[in-house]
Amino acid sequence: MANHPSKRTLVHEPMTVVTDLILSALAFYFALGLGRQHELTGMSVHLYFSYAFRALSLGALLGALTHGLGRNMSVAAGGILWRGTLLSLGAAAFFLLLATGYHALSVRSVGHLLWPIMLVLALYAIVVIRDDRFLWAVLFYATALLVMLSVMLHDFFSGGTEGSGIVVAGILVSFAAAIIQRSGLTLHRHFNHNDLYHVIQIVGLYYLYRGAMLLKDWPGA
Repeated sequence: MANHPSKRTLVHEPMTVVTDLILSALAFYFALGLGRQHELTGMSVHLYFSYAFRALSLGALLGALTHGLGRNMSVAAGGILWRGTLLSLGAAAFFLLLATGYHALSVRSVGHLLWPIMLVLALYAIVVIRDDRFLWAVLFYATALLVMLSVMLHDFFSGGTEGSGIVVAGILVSFAAAIIQRSGLTLHRHFNHNDLYHVIQIVGLYYLYRGAMLLKDWPGA
């Protein structure tokens, strides 16, 4: 039977909306915890991890709105909302790189790297404004995670901070989530690849949070 043209679904992809909202709420909670840790320690690594989690929280919230209400919006409004999601993920990657820098390098070295990283972020923003495929966000975010993974692995095997191994676990879980999302794996018609991605990503973010809480700034900072 054909759908009646006057009927409109209020919320599309409800499970995706729910899992996105849970992801957003937890990311914001983790951001608050890292913010409090920064107040106690004064370490930049905690501050920038807090910013990264805030950006992830915003991205997940905008993603929930896009999946839930995007089809009821005009093309222009839906496009703005979705690009906001992609830009939030780019900001999260930027802050993760800065947090990693303050953990592994001196303040002066991070200062030298700041402008090149900002330039890459600007290029990413230009790309996703012109081409809003989620693939670009995955690639940019994954690149930041790969940089962080290499630093944390080196730190872990050289007997560095206890939290580096936990961060490595969080990164690997996040990569697994991204692979599943890109595979299109669907467990149920009401639980698709995006929902599974969000659930696994929640686990990854928890490990990133627990590890970040234990990290410290570079000794000479």
